[in-house]
Amino acid sequence: MAAKPLNKAEKAWLAKLQKVLNECPSDRFKGFTIGDPEIYLYDISFEQQIVDSGKDVPEMVEALGAELGHISFPFPVDAVRG
Repeated sequence: MAAKPLNKAEKAWLAKLQKVLNECPSDRFKGFTIGDPEIYLYDISFEQQIVDSGKDVPEMVEALGAELGHISFPFPVDAVRG
């Protein structure tokens, strides 16, 4: 069975959210989640150090002091790899 279509209020909220995200004034953000309703933002300039370490992203972001903030969602966010 397919998902129920978005209602008018849900469509409007999603469009508003996308508009705000598109207004991001910076190109230095990168994000991750650990499967909770938070998206953690960190400075992408640390990306190579994180990759080279071979360690988990959250661990290295903390160790390097690279976290810039987080966004809390009002719903669960899965952590998956595609």
